[in-house]
Amino acid sequence: MSSRRSEAARLGESERALDSIAAVGGGESDGVAPGLVWLEVANAFAGYVRHGRLTPGQARRARESTLHLPLRTTPSVELAAPSFAVALDRGLSVYDACYAVVAEVEQALLVTADRKLAEATSSSELLA
Repeated sequence: MSSRRSEAARLGESERALDSIAAVGGGESDGVAPGLVWLEVANAFAGYVRHGRLTPGQARRARESTLHLPLRTTPSVELAAPSFAVALDRGLSVYDACYAVVAEVEQALLVTADRKLAEATSSSELLA
């Protein structure tokens, strides 16, 4: 088991979700996300450190590897109106609704650790 996989296992990530992320990283699959994804990822890893789930070094390495994923991002300005509507309709934050909007417009699988977001999106894989 690689270091990344053992760190992921500690975080409770699903194998299917890890495979999806690896496919994007390897260029076998396209990855799309809202432009705020990089800040959200950094925030998530900071939370893992605060809660003792990762050391600061592990979190930095994971964050850095994530920053190298070849994601096509949608600027936040383009997502503001549709995300606002989805947020009100589905009881999500506008930030979370951005991910649902991008996934649904692109007909993509949403890989998320957020159960509420996964349940509010038509095609998702929960990292849990």
